[in-house]
Amino acid sequence: MPFFAAAALLTGAACDTYTSTTDPATYATGYGFPGDNNSVGTGNTGSMGVAEANNNATLDNPATGTNSDSVNANQNLDHLFAMRAASGGMFEVAAGKLASTQGQNAEVKQFGQRMVTDHTKANTELQAIASAKGITLPTALMPEHQQHLDMLSKLTELEFDKAYMQHMVEAHEMDIKQFDQEAKNGKDPEIKAFAAKNLPILQEHRKMAQPIYEQVGRARQQAVSR
Repeated sequence: MPFFAAAALLTGAACDTYTSTTDPATYATGYGFPGDNNSVGTGNTGSMGVAEANNNATLDNPATGTNSDSVNANQNLDHLFAMRAASGGMFEVAAGKLASTQGQNAEVKQFGQRMVTDHTKANTELQAIASAKGITLPTALMPEHQQHLDMLSKLTELEFDKAYMQHMVEAHEMDIKQFDQEAKNGKDPEIKAFAAKNLPILQEHRKMAQPIYEQVGRARQQAVSR
């Protein structure tokens, strides 16, 4: 993961670096979860919105419709996508490892291992792109991702499979929308290409997740009714 109506975005270079004081719930690019507030920004009420930056650029330079503010705004949207995608990718790996060990259903375990394999590869690719551009990606999970991982780790064996697969279905639906948005509208060529390359993989994950989710849902219902 509505995720792409960019309302407020800090256009300064500080957006290139994730810090623990930045509220990730204000980012709208990258991997997300149900319940995110679906807005883009930094929580700084003095930030210039993307639309406002673009409007001012047009007025400042009618011939080109661009200025440094609008260029920075577009670049920072790409950078925010990369930063949130990095945290989301790390979550997918950590949750996948949890599923491969804590999952009770064999297909849940296999799906978790597939997430580890695919997202580790994507994370490595994204890190290389970011390093080349001087973008500092988060090295630890953003708070929202950590909260979801903590929640999964505390579930009972009876609860885990259904909860994990439900997260995978819903989160991948939003991931697909976000990566599709970046692939179509991103301004940074390499980050845009990363999104386009990984979009089909996310779509495959979503397709794989649905029948497993339905299967474990039925199994849990039967176990509870006994």
